[in-house]
Amino acid sequence: MRSKRNKLLIYGAAGYTGQIIAARAKALNLDFEIAGRNPYKTQQLAEELSVNYHVFDVETEYAWQKALQDKQVLINAAGPFKYTGEQAMKACLKAGVHYLDISAEMETYRLAESLDEEAKAAAIQIISGAGLFVSYDALVVHLSKLVAEPNSLKVGFRHYGGFSRGSVLSSKNIAALGTLIRRNGDIIDNPDPRPRVFSFGDEKVECMPTPLGGIILSYKSTGIPNIEEFFSLKLPASELPNITLENLPDGPTIQERAAGRNGIAAEITGRNGKVVKAWVDAPSGYDFTPLSVVAVAYRVLNNDFKVGYQSPGSAYGEDILQDIPNTFLFDTI
Repeated sequence: MRSKRNKLLIYGAAGYTGQIIAARAKALNLDFEIAGRNPYKTQQLAEELSVNYHVFDVETEYAWQKALQDKQVLINAAGPFKYTGEQAMKACLKAGVHYLDISAEMETYRLAESLDEEAKAAAIQIISGAGLFVSYDALVVHLSKLVAEPNSLKVGFRHYGGFSRGSVLSSKNIAALGTLIRRNGDIIDNPDPRPRVFSFGDEKVECMPTPLGGIILSYKSTGIPNIEEFFSLKLPASELPNITLENLPDGPTIQERAAGRNGIAAEITGRNGKVVKAWVDAPSGYDFTPLSVVAVAYRVLNNDFKVGYQSPGSAYGEDILQDIPNTFLFDTI
């Protein structure tokens, strides 16, 4: 790789989540620039943060080349990632820049997985799903070490805080895939989707079968051949009545985000039948995602990375949890 400054580019920085990511990068005094498609919003944010900015469409190759010229890592925060992931990943491959995104879209993970050899040749790390799934994957890696030959994984995700407009649009791509699971190493449609109750400390919550991404990311991290995922949503009170895409706010307010927390509960069964359980108590989604992706970016900026396609867990294991503020792992006895 050619010599670079330890500098970050955030694409999609003027979006709802992108702004929180940029604010976190600023709070950590990282050297970064921002980019996006909206000239007014991107310039306005750049002035507020006192950083340089770039305005270009995701399809514009020469603009990517210019924006990535002196960067070490890109955070792609511009969803839906179905429309931005491939262009941004390929730009990073050409520029020799490490790639991170905050996608929850299965197809983006598959794309990243398919670029493993190209990423190795470019000596870069590609992680799609470096947001919420950083702690999710760290939890799974932690549990996988507690049993011999981990054989099955079940994960429940209790999400608090509602959704941004971008997440709602991305969720359509997730829903279109149906209820997928991993069975004996293969990804298949769930033949018998049923809800399951998970414990998040003192609270027990019924979660619905939903493909969240662990069937790709945590499989990469641990090789567990049987994975099922479940999801439960808690909305702030102000988002409950008559919410549609047309009147959906950009995202939850600071007060709404602070009013609840996310929970991730997991259980792994070994081939000998031993079951281990743990859960993560974390900030609500739109605080949690920026804290996570910037924690990963910080590591890359300090030359802590593995080349090729990686999941958060395969790159950083459970130790990355220590880098995410106000996030706690509890083993369930």
